[in-house]
Amino acid sequence: MTDTHIHPEWREDAALLQQRLEEHWHHRYRPEELRQRLETLLLAIKKALARDSADARFVVAVYRRILEHRASEEEKKQANRALKRILKELGLVVIGILPFSFVTLPGLFALAHHYHIDLLPDEEEPAATPPPAGNNNSSDRPG
Repeated sequence: MTDTHIHPEWREDAALLQQRLEEHWHHRYRPEELRQRLETLLLAIKKALARDSADARFVVAVYRRILEHRASEEEKKQANRALKRILKELGLVVIGILPFSFVTLPGLFALAHHYHIDLLPDEEEPAATPPPAGNNNSSDRPG
């Protein structure tokens, strides 16, 4: 993974997220076991982001815009909602290991970088158009 996929200040975000996850799961997983589970999870997220879905294309496009300092706050919020829909689609393994309260787009990419996993698919930048409002919008509603 190249450093063009992460801002230097996000390295601290990755370390903080790793620390929060270790504190959250210390009673259930040893650090090396949690690391293995996170790596497996991140690889599943990478595969999900490579899919040709509206949410995946939007998340990838906004992340690239964030790297270029061109993403608006509204785009970031929409991308985080789309990312959480993708994580829900991956099932209980994600919800069980990576609590939604810990998930942000930059944080997830920073954590992946920490594990030397590049979440960005190898393709041209898709259009940064939010998914249709009717696309699985029930997952956007609070609980």
